[in-house]
Amino acid sequence: MPIFKLSTPLKKAPIKPAARSGSKTASVSASAVASASPEALEQMAMEAMADLSQKFPAWASGDVQKIKQYLAEAGGVFNEERTRVVREKIYPKAHDLKGQGATFGYPLITDIGAHMCQLMTQKTKFTADDLAILKADTLMMETVLWKRLSGDGGQKGSDILKRLK
Repeated sequence: MPIFKLSTPLKKAPIKPAARSGSKTASVSASAVASASPEALEQMAMEAMADLSQKFPAWASGDVQKIKQYLAEAGGVFNEERTRVVREKIYPKAHDLKGQGATFGYPLITDIGAHMCQLMTQKTKFTADDLAILKADTLMMETVLWKRLSGDGGQKGSDILKRLK
């Protein structure tokens, strides 16, 4: 006997792509996409990527703030708990940023994220010095996003890359 009985059967509803508020692509209908030429589809995709690239610093900054919060948490605990915080909370955020950076025109975010991920995968225990390195990397990410250092970031980007080595 079922625990719950629905008064009406569930029907599969068509899935609609999520639209971001204020996005130019939000007003594109499914029928417009279906009937578009390959060139028009390419143009729509380029416009969508440009829109997302403009918004990337704002949403990535949220992940950077979370990393800072987790670093503070890791700094207040020792041994296994510190390792758990780094592996379960900081690593996934850094890894996501590493993957997203170059996609949205911020390869410096990818480089910094790669540096962070490399450190976290090479260690089995994390010291206060390791957390200091991760904190410095996080501050560099914050700088890239606040100053919108897209592409190679010019001289500031070069300075950041030197610090990573």
